[in-house]
Amino acid sequence: MRGPALLSLLLAMHVALGARPVVTFTENRGQWPAQVLYRAQIPGGVLFVEERALTYVLSEGGLHTHHGHADDGAAHPQHVHAYRVNFDGASAGTPAGIDPLPHHENYFIGNDPAHWGTGCAVFGQVLVRGIYPGVDLRLDGRTGLKYDLVVSPGHDPNIIRLRYEGQDELALKDGDLHVRFSTGQVVEKAPVTFVERGGATIEVASAYALEGNTLRFHFCGRPSVRSGAFCLQSGDRVTIDPELTFGSFSGSTSDNFGFTATYDDDGALYGAGIVFGLGYPTTLGALQPGFTGGSIDIGVSKWLPDGTDLEWSTYLGGSDNETPNSLVVNSANELFVLAVTGSADFPTTPGCYDPTFNGGAQIPLVGGFVNLAGGEGYGFDLGTDVAVAHLAADGTNLLGSTFVGGSGNDGLNQGAQLVHNYGDHFRGEIALDASGRPVVATSTQSFNAPVTPGAAQAVFGGGDLDGLLFRLNASLTTLELATYCGGSQGDSGYGVQFSSTGDIYLTGGTASADLPVPPGGYQGAYGGSTDGYLMRYAADGTLLGGTYLGTSAYDEAFFVQLDLADGVYVVGQSHGAYPVTAGKYTNPGSSQFIQKLSPDLGTSLWSTVVGNGNGNEDISPSAFLVSNCGQIYFCGWGGSVNSYVSADASTTTGLPLTPNAFQTTTDGSDFYVMVLTPEAEGLHYATYFGGSISSEHVDGGTSRFDKKGNVYQAVCAGCGSNNDFPTTPGAWSNTNNSFNCNLGVFKMNLSEPIAQIDIDGPGYLCMPDAAVFINESVGGTNYAWDFGDGTLSTDFEPVHTYGDTGTYTVTLILSDSTSCLPNDTAQINVVVQDDPVAVIDPVPPICDGAQVQLQAYGGDTYSWSPPDDLSATDVADPFASPTSSTTYQVVVTNLCGADSTTVDVVVGQPQGAAGPDTATCLGTPVPIHASGGGTYLWAPAASLSDPTAESPLADPQDTTIYVVTITTPEGCTLQDSLVVYVQTGLPTPVLADTAVCLGSTVQLAASGGDGYAWQPAPGIDQLNVPDPVVQPEEDTYYLVAVSNLCGTVMDSAFVDVRQVIADAWPDTVICPGASITLSASGGTAYTWSPAEGLSDPAGTSTQATPASGTVYTVTATDAFGCSGQASVAVQLHPEPTVNTSQDTGIDYGESTQLMAWGTGALVWSPAGTLSCDSCADPVATPLSSTAYTVELTDANGCTVTATVTVFVNGVLYVPNTFTPDGDGINDGFRAMATEIDEFRLLVFNRWGEEIFASNTLDKAWDGTYQGVRSPIDTYVWRIDLRELNGKRRTVFGHVNLVR
Repeated sequence: MRGPALLSLLLAMHVALGARPVVTFTENRGQWPAQVLYRAQIPGGVLFVEERALTYVLSEGGLHTHHGHADDGAAHPQHVHAYRVNFDGASAGTPAGIDPLPHHENYFIGNDPAHWGTGCAVFGQVLVRGIYPGVDLRLDGRTGLKYDLVVSPGHDPNIIRLRYEGQDELALKDGDLHVRFSTGQVVEKAPVTFVERGGATIEVASAYALEGNTLRFHFCGRPSVRSGAFCLQSGDRVTIDPELTFGSFSGSTSDNFGFTATYDDDGALYGAGIVFGLGYPTTLGALQPGFTGGSIDIGVSKWLPDGTDLEWSTYLGGSDNETPNSLVVNSANELFVLAVTGSADFPTTPGCYDPTFNGGAQIPLVGGFVNLAGGEGYGFDLGTDVAVAHLAADGTNLLGSTFVGGSGNDGLNQGAQLVHNYGDHFRGEIALDASGRPVVATSTQSFNAPVTPGAAQAVFGGGDLDGLLFRLNASLTTLELATYCGGSQGDSGYGVQFSSTGDIYLTGGTASADLPVPPGGYQGAYGGSTDGYLMRYAADGTLLGGTYLGTSAYDEAFFVQLDLADGVYVVGQSHGAYPVTAGKYTNPGSSQFIQKLSPDLGTSLWSTVVGNGNGNEDISPSAFLVSNCGQIYFCGWGGSVNSYVSADASTTTGLPLTPNAFQTTTDGSDFYVMVLTPEAEGLHYATYFGGSISSEHVDGGTSRFDKKGNVYQAVCAGCGSNNDFPTTPGAWSNTNNSFNCNLGVFKMNLSEPIAQIDIDGPGYLCMPDAAVFINESVGGTNYAWDFGDGTLSTDFEPVHTYGDTGTYTVTLILSDSTSCLPNDTAQINVVVQDDPVAVIDPVPPICDGAQVQLQAYGGDTYSWSPPDDLSATDVADPFASPTSSTTYQVVVTNLCGADSTTVDVVVGQPQGAAGPDTATCLGTPVPIHASGGGTYLWAPAASLSDPTAESPLADPQDTTIYVVTITTPEGCTLQDSLVVYVQTGLPTPVLADTAVCLGSTVQLAASGGDGYAWQPAPGIDQLNVPDPVVQPEEDTYYLVAVSNLCGTVMDSAFVDVRQVIADAWPDTVICPGASITLSASGGTAYTWSPAEGLSDPAGTSTQATPASGTVYTVTATDAFGCSGQASVAVQLHPEPTVNTSQDTGIDYGESTQLMAWGTGALVWSPAGTLSCDSCADPVATPLSSTAYTVELTDANGCTVTATVTVFVNGVLYVPNTFTPDGDGINDGFRAMATEIDEFRLLVFNRWGEEIFASNTLDKAWDGTYQGVRSPIDTYVWRIDLRELNGKRRTVFGHVNLVR
């Protein structure tokens, strides 16, 4: 009996390749209690093999160091729990060690030599004979830890009783045994039992039975036993073999973070992470067998498709630090690695594109990674470059390796607005195009990163980061394409994929409102905060299209995928109201989006959001795929580790699951895998994946799905030296062997077809019984059956009759018609004995509505199906009255068994029809026709030559519908009809005259006949239609012959051609700035152009004031809409000029001479203070500041003016005494002045206090302050003024107040 998982904490632990057992057994030589026979060191604790029991001592938690991760907080408390499995009623068996190892162990426990054990032998297996009568216990540590219970022939396996003690809970669920205790949970899968019979190993039906805390086994015929297996027989040798379900890690004894994973066509898994020193498992002949320096190297391994072993494993790195960001494998199973390196001696190959490390700015150990609390546990002292490495299929050598970068840091996402999730620093992707060339999406801070000639963006966009897209040849010797992708802020490159035509799609995040997105994209403008983006490039690097993807809140896009029709899918995160398309599966308010766009990125075909609806659960995408079937696969992680950056509320709690989920519970920090049906119309599958203690995550990099629906995921697992990461039995390494983390990997099949078959009835048949096969397969569309006797079938659930007795192996190969899923195979053995044969007499076809009697033979009882339309289902000869052709099956039974067969009852659908409708002239017979019958009968018969003929002549007096009844040779009848249209005389043409503008077309319309023949004439091309389009140059009559079956009549249509002759006037020359009245004639409506400078662009006359010489065109339109044009030219005389002397200033009473010059007559104004008003140099004697204007008139009568100002200097008078006594004489104090522009008067008392202020000359101080008379005294005044000539003055003085 083999249980796939007895104890999830007893894990197979591979620390190096080779034949050494995973778990070893050390004999007891006095160092442990006497009942202990052997002790096995197992992950998380120890196992004591005792005389009648197995005792497990397990621990969890305690202090540990988090190397390279931000602090998780307080360590988990340490728990230790022991429980025992007692073999009730067992004897003290005879122990023996098997597969001895070449070394011994010594134990010096305490200070009493009597309890020391020296020279203790170590074994790979242990056998305890006779634990029950005829029952041996075998423990095997070669591939993990398992135990077998071997029952010898003639002995009863039902005596075996396993009593559990020390656990907290014990229960059976779905056939599995669940053991719960303080340090975790154990699940023992339902047992599988084998017997040795006839030299072969055969499976026997079995199941667990739990009575209180005692476990025993049920065998064939008991409740809950799986059907389809054989039953125990006397003399069987039985092996009951529970096998443990194990957790799987890299097996590194050094701290080892998980980054990236991929696959090959064979289903092998490639995983890579970083390793903090020696201890990563490497294989013989590895490319780089040891750690090379710095804080970290890359560790990369290839697992077999079933995960049981490593095909190869190696370090990769130089003397500083490096990380793996993405992996991809070509068709030759050669691995390409996209890495970030800080090592100047990272291994490169001769002739590579760039053998020199370019470096960049230092990234310190603490605080070096933007937005990350604490640090990663390492830095890059010399900055970073991108490295691309191409490994041989066996992992032993480099086929190519090169640096790519500039003088800044390359390969890292250091964008302050773009790093949102833990691990975002190391996002990027390497993918292979159809020619096997590596194409890389990454990020750069180098202003001089390499770009190729003609690059879509040849210069760094700005900000703290740009995306970088480049392609190398397969040998990594030539950079074939390279371009920046970025705007003036931070931009990143995350994902890359290809269309069927070779176009390259790049996606990432952007904080740039000026990202160079070409016109025509789905979202042409930046949404705000941060956005995702998609760019589409031709294979030569030409930018073909692009779009933003985002709301006004945080948005980023991480992966891009294409379907078989080149539909573009993208997945990302959004904290905004991301659009959700009606009819798509969605979890409203969630922070992960999936969107499908057209290949040109111009249209969003649909979009949706998935998650738990919190809006900030921030599941960090790690893998994404659209299969050839159109299913959408997503994998990501969330939880507490994500809060080290900006995703403070990240959690997997509350995510939607399907009933068949692999894991239905979460501690909030797990992976989440989901599959959406094509076009995101529904949730196909969703599950959690992770342990109950550790916070599973990835430290950066891409993982992948293959097109078969397998996910290949790298995980940073078991951090804190935990072993709770879920794994499978016999995996390469089932333990986290380091003090902190291990690279964990998992491969999960989500949609491959699973072939399962069974037979309807017992596992034997009676000759000549038919085997009715039940198809219980999942997925697939095509079924290839091989019945084991040389016959085949492609039915879903075939029925097969064997020609002879024997044991036949029936094979079903399940495949998918879309070729998007791999094949699967299932087999079943059929034992054939004599059996009845079912026979049904064949039946002839019947007509619709008829019935036929079926007749079956060969048995005692009969069961017909389908039951519809049968007179009875349990007789040999029922009557069948189907409404359509039906296959009836009868199951014939007798004492030996049953057989079935089928008969097809074909319901005949008579084939026949009347011919097409036709027409005739009254009095002219016309033939009509029908087909498909043996006989015919037409009605009405009176106007037919022969109403029973297939093609009679019809001579109706008016339009008539003829109905024909057709009787087929089988006797089935049908009816059809046709119409004979009767024309009673010559046609009556109907035409209408019309009019058209010269140069335009008009459609004529004739009716009243069946045919039309227009006579050739100018402007007509269509001569045999009722409604030709014509374009005459002059008034024209068009003649047409209108005909029907009775004859032809001529008629005509007149087309009046209308022409508008427009005129406009006058052509003239005017002075600049002057206006002229323009006029037009010839129409009823007018449109002038250009309209600028016209008073009425739609008038018969309009006032034109052109800014320059202009030709005006007027379009004249008559009442019928015809139009004509005319033009009029308005030119401008040269603009005259006049100049004057500069403005000047004089004192009051003085004179000054003015000057003006120009070609033409001069006139000055105002003339009253000038010596002359028409000379060029008059003398001006103004009494106040005056602006003189001179106007010049040239020979064309055009005028121009200029101005010169004479400023008269101002005069100020301030009295020194005033008497505010109310007598009306000298009652106020104020100043008097001329030529003043601005004025302010302030009055102060002897203490400097301001007691009066005025901004006008006419406001006087009345001798009071705040309504109280001021005393007799001398006061100080201040005046600030500006004269008209712009001169400013400030004057002080005194004034006496006297009463």
